[in-house]
Amino acid sequence: MIDAAKRKAAERKIGNIDFTPATIFDEKHMIASFDVILALNVLHLLEDTQKVMKRMNELLKPGGFVISSTVCMGEKKTVSNILLFLLIKIGIIPSMRFFKASELEDSIANENFQIVETESINTIDLQQNYFIVAKKILTMS
Repeated sequence: MIDAAKRKAAERKIGNIDFTPATIFDEKHMIASFDVILALNVLHLLEDTQKVMKRMNELLKPGGFVISSTVCMGEKKTVSNILLFLLIKIGIIPSMRFFKASELEDSIANENFQIVETESINTIDLQQNYFIVAKKILTMS
């Protein structure tokens, strides 16, 4: 994805951007240095969602935003959910969390974020893709 982003930036003659592979826990990221963090199609794959949400809060500037899109497979029991569950259990695909939208919102709000906007979009296989914009709550020191 880094190579694709670099190629697209070069094609569009965008020179004021840099792409570097890193994890959210990389120590080179300074506390309160990000305006926005995108978490697109990843929160359901995390081993410890709360730990990552806490780190996002640390990295965001006061009033910064988390924008996420997450498949919420816990909303309905479907044939594809049952198949995914079985594939996870036998180790063919990695573990994932079957969030309900309300659980996802709670996991974000519990780490000092205010939910600003949400939208639910059902995909072709009736899975719910849940978009959330959350703002870091300003705390008084």
